[in-house]
Amino acid sequence: MARAIFIGTPVSPGIAIGKLRRAHRTVQDEERSITPEEVAFEQEALRNAAEHVRAALATTVDNVPEDLAEYGDVIAAQMEIARDPKLINAALTRISHKLICASWALKLTVDELCMLFRSMDDPYLRDRAQDIRAVGLRLREYLHTGEGQNDVSENDGILVAEDLSPADVMELNLNRVQGILTAEGGPTSHTAILSRGLRIPYLADVTGLLKSAREEEPLIVDGFSGCVLLSPDKTDLAHYQKRREDYLAWEEHTQHTAQQPAETCDGVRVAVQANLESAAELSALAASGADGVGLYRTEFAYFKKRLPDEEELVAEYKAVTLGLLPQHVVFRTLDVGADKILQAQAALNEPNPALGLRGIRFCLRHQDLFRTQLRALMRIGVSGNVAIMLPMVTTLDELRQTRRIIQELHQELTSQKLPHAPNPPLGVMIETPAAALVCDALACECDFFSIGTNDLIHYTMAIDRNNRHVAYLNEPLHPAVVRTLKHIIDAAHREGIEVSVCGELASDPFVLALLLGMGVDAVSASPRFIPGMKHLIRQLNANVCMELAANVLLGCDIAASKRMLREQLQRSLGRELAFHTSSLFNTTQP
Repeated sequence: MARAIFIGTPVSPGIAIGKLRRAHRTVQDEERSITPEEVAFEQEALRNAAEHVRAALATTVDNVPEDLAEYGDVIAAQMEIARDPKLINAALTRISHKLICASWALKLTVDELCMLFRSMDDPYLRDRAQDIRAVGLRLREYLHTGEGQNDVSENDGILVAEDLSPADVMELNLNRVQGILTAEGGPTSHTAILSRGLRIPYLADVTGLLKSAREEEPLIVDGFSGCVLLSPDKTDLAHYQKRREDYLAWEEHTQHTAQQPAETCDGVRVAVQANLESAAELSALAASGADGVGLYRTEFAYFKKRLPDEEELVAEYKAVTLGLLPQHVVFRTLDVGADKILQAQAALNEPNPALGLRGIRFCLRHQDLFRTQLRALMRIGVSGNVAIMLPMVTTLDELRQTRRIIQELHQELTSQKLPHAPNPPLGVMIETPAAALVCDALACECDFFSIGTNDLIHYTMAIDRNNRHVAYLNEPLHPAVVRTLKHIIDAAHREGIEVSVCGELASDPFVLALLLGMGVDAVSASPRFIPGMKHLIRQLNANVCMELAANVLLGCDIAASKRMLREQLQRSLGRELAFHTSSLFNTTQP
């Protein structure tokens, strides 16, 4: 094929040069009606496929390398999906009620469940659709071929697939995976986290490549700009080989300096913390130089066959806090879109989960779950390095109700003679316009703020980030967004509390410089990005960042703000700016 360019979303940085390897067999969706006499046969075929997929995943779990043991839990969760009634029983019902073949029924069911998860605002929860899609792909392939799915070449190559799960990657020789390209996925998917941990360049949302490319065609993956070059010429190869060498040298330097504090060249220190979702990720944290954990997502424990009990939560949380002493860990309480995604809860029929019963609303409605989690957090709080953060807060009363519950639990735990922190630090995620507008009142009654930039932009700009027609409005430098950020930071500091930013934008070099100029106290991101973020901060001047922020806050011209930021960072970082990923210059206008 002639030289061609495709665009994707950078998920794991780096440059990969190699040959295309399809991770899955190409399977055409079968949409076939059946007779009533064929129903039993099609249902049995689906049951057999589910049993085979569970067995194959069990084998994969047993063979997970010891240094990647945390992904065994992820694969085990996919085994549960393969037997989950929401998936299998729903597909079986479709076969009998709609008189359609197993493959078609499966596709409709998977699409429905994926749509549910993708409608959620939290990127971590949204990317759980990948787990469902991955199981669906395995089931679909077995229905068509009667065989397992991974027969990809053992030669070095760049994996290309509709989607990939950690199980797919684990079944390969990891030393031979040079890069990953998928049509689905996202930055908080399990495969994204795995690829960053393994330092494999990865782009998601790559459209058109699967249909256009052939096996063993040469490829270049630019994990910074999101560019894929198919059939590159000699000039391309020479250019990207040099870029890869330069990047690897830069990355090695940032790793060697990762333990140094993130202090600007004029002496302003900023905490750079990690975002985590399981205790098993602690092994990668020490080398990153992270100043503790700014966001520990607690949802993963709830996406299993049954809900966790208090002792299970205590064990999980204690492993995290003891492993990080004396550094602090901020635990975000359960943030789900509606109890239909908790397998042990009855389903709600919410037309718009993004604006429904999620975050603190869900927890206060289901206080049995909330109290169990709070008790576990208070018990491990005796270590002295635990803080609790409430998501999706919109009213002062939600904070006050939580305070009252903590007081009641303190009395319970005291009467049971269980050691605990009676009044652990309690913070609020500022991620809704309502919270932003009353943040002065919230700051008077909580201990810290954490800004969730993903949701805050979504709600402020009145957009659905999954809707490509309005993707151009997902604009961090919109005056409404930057002025809201400054308002929140100033309100926190007036009351003497710290404010951090835990959204994906914290690792964007342009936004990071802007946040420093606004006076943010801490930022948190994936451990993979932390050494580079700390290195970047050490090259910036806080006073210059303050002037930049002042100019951006005064202006209304987004393009001019971007030019200012780019010019200043180019002066501060030089060619190193190309080694950071940014979404600010990838927005497509309608």
